[in-house]
Amino acid sequence: MREDTMLKTTIGAAAFALSALPVAAQDITLTLGHVAPPGSSYQAAAERFAEALDEASGGTMAVDIVPGAALGGLNELWAQLRTDALDLHLIDVGGIIAMREGRPFLVTWAPFLFEDQDHFRRFARSDLFAEMMDGVEAETGVKYLGYVGDRPPRIVTTAETPVRVPNDLRGLTIRTPQHPFVIAAFEAWGASSSPIGAAELLIALRTGVVDGQDNGVIDFVGSGYAEANKHLTPLDYILSGLGLWMSPARWEGMTEEQKGWLTSAAIRAGTDGEAIHEAEMEAAMEALDGLGVTVTEPDTEAFRTAIQPFLDGADGTAWEAGLYERIGGL
Repeated sequence: MREDTMLKTTIGAAAFALSALPVAAQDITLTLGHVAPPGSSYQAAAERFAEALDEASGGTMAVDIVPGAALGGLNELWAQLRTDALDLHLIDVGGIIAMREGRPFLVTWAPFLFEDQDHFRRFARSDLFAEMMDGVEAETGVKYLGYVGDRPPRIVTTAETPVRVPNDLRGLTIRTPQHPFVIAAFEAWGASSSPIGAAELLIALRTGVVDGQDNGVIDFVGSGYAEANKHLTPLDYILSGLGLWMSPARWEGMTEEQKGWLTSAAIRAGTDGEAIHEAEMEAAMEALDGLGVTVTEPDTEAFRTAIQPFLDGADGTAWEAGLYERIGGL
């Protein structure tokens, strides 16, 4: 009996000692939604973030990536994020304008705001960007984790017409994003804009429903558009990158250590992606010759001059007065 009592006492003391030890953080799986296809730059950035987070957290934090708008379109994903129905949302930085509170970022859609991708990266990591994003976070509660990847600059391709100056676009129908700034730009350059989804674009190009399209060169090559469009102009009039946001409750539920892992993983995804982006851009441009695509260098100043009246009118109305110049000077 005495031995039984001693055994029970020993077990009880051990259990008490274990209960007094700090409890290990429970493993966490976060759901990340985005609207782009699985083979896109969005997916690649999401995978880089997931890998970096797994490494930073020692395997205690994982990411379940749901691509292709399977959880909803752009507006639905923002709504889910704000109401804590979705943990993470990855989207073009300019996509934040889908929320009313994100409208200060309308300026990022302004033509010729950025000189090159390095310029956009400087903006994304600047105090000015942080100030603008702080305002969005304060009004919406969503947490911006960081810049996670580059996107190709927007080019113009056509079926039969080499485009060097705006007048070369006159009378053509170009598939573009249905953003008012993009539409205004092509109208200023003499073209009309047509809204066609990515799934239908190749057929529209083949059948002549549209004369050309506005996209990035990586998507142009990867999606097979070179089959129907044999002229490419690297106008590079809009540059952008990808950001990552977290829901309010999910962020607040993280420990300080976990918050550090999340932000460091986002930074690593962005920096690791820079070399990948440059290599993909180079490979896509090199592929054009083999696809029978002729590259025409644009008279960029002529395109800038044609769009300047729109930019002058938008300053102080579409965005804060002087903001275009402030960003341009970074």
